[in-house]
Amino acid sequence: MKILTQEEEEVKGGLKGGAVGLCVSLGLSFVAQRYSQFYRNLTLPLKAFLVTSGATAACIISAERAGLNYERQKYGYYKPVIHHDPGRSALTVAKDFVSENRYSVVCGSWALAMVGSIAYTSRNKYLTVSQKVVQARMMAQALTIALILATAGLSMGDKRERKIPAGSYQWKEMVAAEERKMNKVSVK
Repeated sequence: MKILTQEEEEVKGGLKGGAVGLCVSLGLSFVAQRYSQFYRNLTLPLKAFLVTSGATAACIISAERAGLNYERQKYGYYKPVIHHDPGRSALTVAKDFVSENRYSVVCGSWALAMVGSIAYTSRNKYLTVSQKVVQARMMAQALTIALILATAGLSMGDKRERKIPAGSYQWKEMVAAEERKMNKVSVK
C-alpha cells in the first residue's frame, strides 16, 4: 500500500469534490431548465458559468478539507477543552458560533442572498434578464460585504474582551494530556 503525500491527497479529494459538484450543478441546471422560465431565458455561456462555478467551488472546498484531514492524521489534532457555561446568553452563544464558523456563515449568506435577490428582481417585469441578473448580483454583493464587515467587527470585539491571550494555557493542557498518556502506558 502506497502512502500518499499531502499534494496527492488534496488532488484526490479535489477530484472527488469536483465530480460531486459537477453532478449536483448539472442536476440543478436540468431541474431549473425544466421548471424555471427565468433560467431558460439565460444564455448558454451564463448557464455554463453557473455549472462550472458549482463544480469549481466543490473541488476547492473538497481539496482543502482533504489537505486538512491529511495534516490532522499525520500530526494529530488538538482541540482545546471547551467549558460550556449554562448561564451564557443567546447573544454570546451566537457570537461564538459566528466567530468559529465565519467563512461558512459568509458563504451561506451569500448564496441565500443570491437566491433571495433573484426572486425579488424576477418580479420586476420591466427589466431584461441580464439586468435582473446584474441587480441580483449587486444586492447579494452588498449584503455579503456588510456581513464581512460585521464578522470582522465581531472578531475584533472578541480580541478586545480577552484579558488572557488566547492559547496562553494550551501548553499546560497539552502537557497534562501527554502525561495522562504516559501514565496509562506505564501502568499497563
